[in-house]
Amino acid sequence: MTYEKKDVVIKIGTSVLTNSKGWVSPSRVEEIVRQVSENRKKIKSVIIVTSGAIATGLSRLKINATPSSLKLTMKQLCAAVGQPSLMAMYTKYFDRYGINVAQILLTEEDLANQYRYKNFWRTLSALIEHDVIPIINENDAISVKELIPINPYVPDSVRFGDNDRLSAIIASKIKADLLIMLTDVDGFMMPTKNGVKLVRELRGVNKKLLSYVGSPGVLGRGGMLSKLQAAAIASRAGVTTVIANGLKKNIITRILNGENVGTVIKPTHKRFKS
Repeated sequence: MTYEKKDVVIKIGTSVLTNSKGWVSPSRVEEIVRQVSENRKKIKSVIIVTSGAIATGLSRLKINATPSSLKLTMKQLCAAVGQPSLMAMYTKYFDRYGINVAQILLTEEDLANQYRYKNFWRTLSALIEHDVIPIINENDAISVKELIPINPYVPDSVRFGDNDRLSAIIASKIKADLLIMLTDVDGFMMPTKNGVKLVRELRGVNKKLLSYVGSPGVLGRGGMLSKLQAAAIASRAGVTTVIANGLKKNIITRILNGENVGTVIKPTHKRFKS
C-alpha cells in the first residue's frame, strides 16, 4: 500500500520532540521537517498538528519538570513562552527547503463558534491552495479545559481534549487520505499471555480494544487511549490512520512509502471526496 499524492495530516506528540530532560530538542524538530520536506512531492497536501509548546517553554525557562506536573498557570506560562520558539524552529528548518509555513492556534471554543469555525476552515483551505503548510497546535496559553473539563457550549463533534483528537477532527473534515500519529512507542500493543505484541492492523476501533490501554503519557496529555479514540473518529470518516514511533529513523518516509510499520487502523466507512 502506498500513499503517493495523498492529503496527509501528521500529528507529532511531545515525546517525539523532546530529549531525556523533557525539553524540546531542535534536532528532533529538524528531523521531522527534513522528512516532510523531502517527501513533499509525494503528497498533494500536508497539515502538521504539533504538540510541544509547554515543553519548549520548559526548555527556554530551564525548568526541570514535566508538563503534567505543572499547575495550570505554569502550564499556560510555559505554553506562552514556548509556542513562539517552537514555531520559530519549524519556520527556520522549513525555510531551508523553500517551504512556507503558517501557525494556527485553536481552542475548543474556536470550533464551537460557527463564525470562527467557518473562518478557520476558510483559512486552512486557502493555505493549502497556496502550498503553505499549516502548523496547528492547541492554544494552551488560554485554554481553560483544566478549569472546565466539559464545556457545555462545545458540541461533541468539535470537542478535543488534546492534539490527538484535534488531528482526527481535521483529517475527517478535509477528507484526508491518511492521518499519521507519531508517538514514542511502536504502535498499539495488545496484551498477551506472554506480555504484549504489536498489532499491525485494525479495522476500526471498538470498546474492547479501548479497554486494553491506559493513562496519558508523562510528557503529553495524550496516551494510546487518546490515539485510538482519535483513530476511531478518523476511521468513521473514511481516513486511514497509522500510529507509529516518531523516534525511529525515517519513519514518515517509510510510512509514505507504504512500509509495514506501526499500527494501521483501516476505515470502517468509505471516504467520499467532494
